[in-house]
Amino acid sequence: MTQKPQPRTIVYVDGFNLYYGALKGTAFKWLDQRALASALLRGHQITQVKYFTARVQDRADDLGLSQRQDAYIRALQAHSDVEVHYGQFKQRPKTRPLADKLKKGVVDFVAVIDTEEKGSDVSLGAHLVWDACHQEMDVALVMSNDSDLQTPVEMAERAGILVVTVNPHKLSKQPRHLFGTDKRTLSRRLLARSQLPDPVHDVRGGQIRKPPEWS
Repeated sequence: MTQKPQPRTIVYVDGFNLYYGALKGTAFKWLDQRALASALLRGHQITQVKYFTARVQDRADDLGLSQRQDAYIRALQAHSDVEVHYGQFKQRPKTRPLADKLKKGVVDFVAVIDTEEKGSDVSLGAHLVWDACHQEMDVALVMSNDSDLQTPVEMAERAGILVVTVNPHKLSKQPRHLFGTDKRTLSRRLLARSQLPDPVHDVRGGQIRKPPEWS
């Protein structure tokens, strides 16, 4: 009996959507994205994992922010052969109303520095459409809930690709805004089972350890 070939699958991870939806405030930040994808789509051949993120900058109240991110990215690349694509952060001054004053019916504005991550969603969408049009895969797994990706998802589907979306957010806090051919859901148990080893060993024999703040 001839065995049915495994669907070729490329995984597209919207890093900040995943982080703020499922990882922030948890002990699951040392996430093995390839292992998670394999658990979500059993029986698939995960040919590539593409991680779209931006380099964070240290803050006055957190001087180890960039070091933790660097350790995680190096661990991902060493252990799970994840392909990383960088957007960038943009800072701009904006005026915002004070929430406590608004509750009292008083509009009082303050100037703040607003930091936004730019470019990752555009890059993810471009890679998804390119790979679909060049028939690089049978299935695309998109870990995001960003509605800006809806058009690239639909274009990939029209190219004959089955697109599975994963909403990283709890439905009670953020309903689905991105729709594909099929969907999967995350759970704490699944995230806990999909962690990188600690330490991760790189090609030079060095060790990359999970930041203690993530335990």
